[in-house]
Amino acid sequence: MNNEICKHHSGLVQMVRDVKDDTQKQWEIIDKIRNRPPIWCTAVIAILTGLLSAVSTYAALAINFVSAISAAN
Repeated sequence: MNNEICKHHSGLVQMVRDVKDDTQKQWEIIDKIRNRPPIWCTAVIAILTGLLSAVSTYAALAINFVSAISAAN
């Protein structure tokens, strides 16, 4: 008996390979989700970014205000 596949089952081997590839891709995506930083870390980064933006905006406005006052005098 040889290892040839009949015409009715020839697509099964490729279907099994496709399912294995899809399963591998799903596990890779699950691993990426598992390896992401926790929610509290993301929240802290967002808060610190907002504070840094507010402080830099305040500093820029203060510099403009001081320069406008000194130009008026």
